[in-house]
Amino acid sequence: MSPNNLFAILEDRSVIEDIRELSRVDNCKSACVIAQQWLVIAAAIAASVFIDRWYLYLAAIVVIAAKQHALAVIVHDATHYRVFKSRFVNEYVGNLFCAFPIFISIQGYRGDHQLHHLWTNTREDPYLHMFDKDKAWQWPKTTGQALWQILTDVTGVNILRNLKLIRRWAPIGQWLMHNRNPQLNRRVTADALYYLALWATILSILTLLGTLKMFLLLWMLPAFTFYVLFSRLRWISEHPYGNLTEIGFKIRHVESTSLERFFIAPLNVNYHIAHHLFPAVPLYNLPYAHHRLLQHSAYCEAADRYRSYLGTTDSIRAELIVN
Repeated sequence: MSPNNLFAILEDRSVIEDIRELSRVDNCKSACVIAQQWLVIAAAIAASVFIDRWYLYLAAIVVIAAKQHALAVIVHDATHYRVFKSRFVNEYVGNLFCAFPIFISIQGYRGDHQLHHLWTNTREDPYLHMFDKDKAWQWPKTTGQALWQILTDVTGVNILRNLKLIRRWAPIGQWLMHNRNPQLNRRVTADALYYLALWATILSILTLLGTLKMFLLLWMLPAFTFYVLFSRLRWISEHPYGNLTEIGFKIRHVESTSLERFFIAPLNVNYHIAHHLFPAVPLYNLPYAHHRLLQHSAYCEAADRYRSYLGTTDSIRAELIVN
């Protein structure tokens, strides 16, 4: 996508007026979105525990990983202050129910993500620099390399390299990096204490109830296996990450199938071009923003659009896997 085409869209007053309406945050919708993810998680846990069959535990692990991925997408919206109107509620409720359960903080993720929006796919984009250091993020790959990457993700082989990647977004990692910065010390310290208090409480309750092993099976295992795979497939599809020798302003939109929207692109995150153009639009309004943009010739001509992530025709897979 050419920046000139972007400017043409951003200077269209009729588009801006419509997008302004779509940028309104609805507290009730956001609360419902968060509640829906946790209801599915609770149902998956309940079904596997009460029926107690190995295949249901496996299904629960995959479903819970998908919902952890969905929580990460809500965190992404929270970095743009689009989950709740009140910034206080946006930060603390967003951390409590979305970010801390997947071991990061909104504040920690926000710094890199805002720079990513400012310097998308340039040498200043922090994501490109992070992923350029790890071959797991460098695509396209051959079929064999791709299958090996998938296998090592779902078996947890990549745990240490993934922990190294996300530690900069974790509350403790943020505190270690910024505790001597007068401007950030108070916030990162508060987040770290809040995070430690939450997990200390959760782990204490789980220990008292004798359910710690079940927590390891149905929360920690999904987080470091299938969640890694689902988020990787989405991230490598959004931009050509991980290769600083071939950079350029490239953002992809993927229509996706129902299964892909559940596992790879939850909560409308596949509308990635619309999000980059108008990051103030909350996730539940992104489809409407995309449809409005389709009425603009510059968007239709410039947008890199695909039908699916993994399909046989017109899919991202054709760009990510080479024989």
